[in-house]
Amino acid sequence: MSATTALRREHDHILSMIACLRAACAAAKTTGSLDEETFRAGIDFIRGYADEWHHAKEENHLFPALIADGMPRDGGPIAVMLHEHGLGRTYAKQIASQLDGAISGDETARAAVLRNTLAYADLLTGHIGKENGILFTMADQMLTPETQAVLERNYENAIPAGADANTGTRYEEVVAALCRKWNVDPQAAAGLGTNFACS
Repeated sequence: MSATTALRREHDHILSMIACLRAACAAAKTTGSLDEETFRAGIDFIRGYADEWHHAKEENHLFPALIADGMPRDGGPIAVMLHEHGLGRTYAKQIASQLDGAISGDETARAAVLRNTLAYADLLTGHIGKENGILFTMADQMLTPETQAVLERNYENAIPAGADANTGTRYEEVVAALCRKWNVDPQAAAGLGTNFACS
């Protein structure tokens, strides 16, 4: 498995969670209340898997390898990806800060959670499309097989503080359960990662 293939597979799980969160947002707008299980699992996944597990591999391993091969850090795809990672963290912080109030029935907090969740969903869907369709294609062309092999090994050892080698699998099982709950087709959700824009 190439280093980019591993990241693409993680993208599929992130897109499935996004689809579940979209479904939960739609239900909340209809019922006037949040599904606590889904939103708590969602923010934990966003922070623990999408950011600390997945984005960390890109920022600490893939991007430096590309920069070492001549891709600029402060312009082009890497700069865009780093900016969007930061924006995603801002949305996640807003969701987390309002979630308890939203679950308790605070309408202002609920509106903020829905707004930031959908903004995150839109951001990450486009972000993943750009990585799958542009950045990873460039990486596959630039990186030697030897560098790809080093990245694969680095990913296996890229375990966040407080996590272990099984953490990724546990998060993926949470996504699978939520997909069943919200009747989300993971293959259809993953297909959204094939659409991208250059802007």
